[in-house]
Amino acid sequence: MKKKDYHLEIKRFVTLNKKNQYLLISDNEAAVIDVFEAHKEVGKILDSRDVNLKYLLITHGHKLHVQALPWFKENYGGMFCLHEFEYELLPESESSLAPDMELKDGSKLPLGDVALEVLLTAGHTKGSVCYYIRGVNALFSGSTLLRKGYGKIWGPNSMSLMLFSLKRLGSTIPAETDIYTGSGELTKMENEGWIHCLRSA
Repeated sequence: MKKKDYHLEIKRFVTLNKKNQYLLISDNEAAVIDVFEAHKEVGKILDSRDVNLKYLLITHGHKLHVQALPWFKENYGGMFCLHEFEYELLPESESSLAPDMELKDGSKLPLGDVALEVLLTAGHTKGSVCYYIRGVNALFSGSTLLRKGYGKIWGPNSMSLMLFSLKRLGSTIPAETDIYTGSGELTKMENEGWIHCLRSA
């Protein structure tokens, strides 16, 4: 049986302080992940490519990640998807945009001929998620897994959750997977062997 060929185009936009933002295009459907500063640049690509913006995705609900979503919603539509544990952060983000879809661990989001699998990776926030695309060996890790490290934590409970999440990624994500981090340089899972040395808090 011939292995299916998956098509996914990933465009990365980097801010001056090394924050990563992503546009995903598969067939005639698109999704944004943590796009804020690059929203107008992304809009020009959507216009030129005549693709449908299907999902407005964030890895967690801090203000920076939410601020451009109303602009996308007004100009291109798309479903704002948020993990159920992140709802409490929306008032702090000063956003009036209500989620269209509640995400849970294991939720699947079809996009063109691929699917994004939602992985709950609490730690940076209670409802932080990664998006794993099995068909193309790609993980969008937000502020959970960074190159040679992890995102900011907010106390002992957050550290315990972060350790659990990192160990989960280390045990379930294949070594050949490309890691599209929320900030800093990109990496591959096989280069992050330090995860296997972590102990529970």
